[in-house]
Amino acid sequence: MIVRIVIAVFISVVTGVCYLAGLSRLISGLLIGFGVLAALFFGILFLIPPGSDRASFAVSVSGSSWPFFLLALALMLMIVYLFYYLSTPEVPDTDGGTAGGGSYEPLCSSHLQLFGGGVLFYLFSLFFPAVILFPSDDAAQSSATRHPEIMALIGVAVFICGISVSLFMLYKSTKGGTPDNPGLMRTAVPALFTVFHFDKIPALAAYLLIYSTTPELVFPKIAALALAAYIPVSLFLINTVSSTRSKQ
Repeated sequence: MIVRIVIAVFISVVTGVCYLAGLSRLISGLLIGFGVLAALFFGILFLIPPGSDRASFAVSVSGSSWPFFLLALALMLMIVYLFYYLSTPEVPDTDGGTAGGGSYEPLCSSHLQLFGGGVLFYLFSLFFPAVILFPSDDAAQSSATRHPEIMALIGVAVFICGISVSLFMLYKSTKGGTPDNPGLMRTAVPALFTVFHFDKIPALAAYLLIYSTTPELVFPKIAALALAAYIPVSLFLINTVSSTRSKQ
């Protein structure tokens, strides 16, 4: 367990350093690629018969695989857009940003407030829907006889809307910079975003929904919707990369 924690911390630190070094397009593509792998994994997972003895990770209920494969396709198209339509070479400069610097706003307290508020709202968007998605035993027993699917759908909708708002706040905070380092927040915000593994939260939410300890409260399509939160995460990463392009 300790070795796994050390490896995870090392990878997150390396990812953050790569952002600071100006390799934002490459690292963003890899992070979106993780979402593709997660979608493909869950899609293949639901092709395995429920409770199969041949796979220790088999799910307890049947479900459709096409929502996960559709999401994987959408994320792959976003990677293609990132590499082929935002293909201006990234050349790190001595100021810590990319060549050309791009436009920026003078760094002020509002950028730091947007960053702090975005992080707090991101965490709130994860833990608040958990009350709906993962109720207590008594609440689960009572909701199982009413409308558990609607409650799960509401929880996932709150989750997606919440992180979308928080990502917009984080993106606004990336506009801040200084004359000596115009790309300060454009590199620091994505670096911290990945160091704390915020980009992997949609995969975690989908995993917890699929492997719920209460089989009657497992809804594969709603889990796919939770994993679709990778789309706003990917948009945040792509827009952050595009803002580092030098303006013509």
